[in-house]
Amino acid sequence: MTVDTLDCDFLVLGSGAAGLYAAWQAAALGRVVLVTDGALASGSSYWAQGGIAAVTTDDDALEAHVADTLAAGRGLCDRAAVEILVAEGAAVVRALIAAGMPFDTDADGRLRRGLEGGHSHHRILHALGVQTGKALVDFLIARIRECDTITVVEHGFAHRLLRDADGRCAGARIHRQDVDGELRVRAPATLLATGGYSALFERTTNPAGALGVGVGLARAAGARQADLEFVQFHPTAFHEASGRTFLISEALRGAGATLVNAAGERFLADAPGAELAPRDVVASAITAEIARQDVPYVGLDLRHLDPAMLEQSFGFIMAAIAERGIDWRREPVPVAPAAHYCIGGVATDHHGATDVPGLYAAGEVAATGVHGANRLASNSLLECLVFAQRAVAHAAERAAPRPGRVDNGPIWRVEPGHADAFATRRRDLGALMMRHVGIERDRAGLEAALAAIETARAAPLSASPDRADDYFAFLDRHVHALADAIARAALARETSVGVHCRRDTRPAVHRDRPVFVSVK
Repeated sequence: MTVDTLDCDFLVLGSGAAGLYAAWQAAALGRVVLVTDGALASGSSYWAQGGIAAVTTDDDALEAHVADTLAAGRGLCDRAAVEILVAEGAAVVRALIAAGMPFDTDADGRLRRGLEGGHSHHRILHALGVQTGKALVDFLIARIRECDTITVVEHGFAHRLLRDADGRCAGARIHRQDVDGELRVRAPATLLATGGYSALFERTTNPAGALGVGVGLARAAGARQADLEFVQFHPTAFHEASGRTFLISEALRGAGATLVNAAGERFLADAPGAELAPRDVVASAITAEIARQDVPYVGLDLRHLDPAMLEQSFGFIMAAIAERGIDWRREPVPVAPAAHYCIGGVATDHHGATDVPGLYAAGEVAATGVHGANRLASNSLLECLVFAQRAVAHAAERAAPRPGRVDNGPIWRVEPGHADAFATRRRDLGALMMRHVGIERDRAGLEAALAAIETARAAPLSASPDRADDYFAFLDRHVHALADAIARAALARETSVGVHCRRDTRPAVHRDRPVFVSVK
């Protein structure tokens, strides 16, 4: 096995919106290494259908966007972080437009602005219809390719953060899956942009790799986590008996789609905001409606909408629905909530800095406080951009020297025979998390989940000490440890608030300050 070393000024782990934007911003400041677990365009951001929420018109206001975000967050947002998000987000979006980001426009060349749940104004910018994530990622990759100061490492799995003698983060160890080699990247500043952990749940809109590995890396390095219990379930993910699913954009409800139960009744018509209420409200209403009927889904009704408009604006989704045998012109589309976005993660300050010097986090891996207990639609890509930019600026201001000697540890290896066993254990864990730590929770279920997780951890995939650095054994330990931390955080928060719904306790009283439940 080959072992190589790279030295750089800024190391980025992850190639979603946060990682790509950070690398682009850092390229002018020195040598950048960007490492991604798969191909460059393989992160969750690539699949994001929602747009980017930003104030770009005179009839909207920053204060209104702040107010909408705070309201959706159910009183647990960090107001200062929200104000940063909204003000700097508007500036970042203007800069993207100036750089050529192809947001959708009307026939007169004016930006199209959509409306989504929880927003008081039409402020959602889309690109390629409902493929905004793809358009943004492709745009940023093109910028990355133009920068000769950026080295891209694809198919590189980060499995350990390096530390120097003073305890600073000094880079990362990377397993090269394409060449079966080891790469040690040394850097004075490292940004985690590795995404969330929604793929821990059986039913999810996320790619299979969304296992929260960055949260585990940060935890092993001594960084604090916060709000792990806040997992947002998107209300409208396609439902089929096989369990496979895909996201059906909230923008469809913004365009007039309605939700109906098995009897064809529109069950949210009289609720505040109706189908465009914040996601936690809509997801809970769908869950309650499913419990009252004989089928495990409700219908997204498009029959009253103009088919030509749907084909033009949502062709990607319409085609996916039709491929699964649903004639959306004649029947409602079966949908049910699915794990979609992780609000909690690695705790950071307003600059994206963790409590480990030299280590930053941005995007879904980070807990910045901007989302509180429930994320407002289309604020996630905005958060990626704003806090990635702030992390780069903060690291540049400190201009730490490149690290010298660092802890290296043993060479990593892969035991192929563990692949099937890990896949089985992961499926079992996903079903457990969906059953007891899903959209509705209670003490008995959470305690049952913790007991089952403890049993699994007591019989790990590899009990042999000399296989401690095996790829599948590492993932197995990680997913069970993170699932345990999520369940413990959910058990500790005894009141229902936002996306955290406790069937056995009272709703929380909204606060004007953030409340973090940390798990070390």
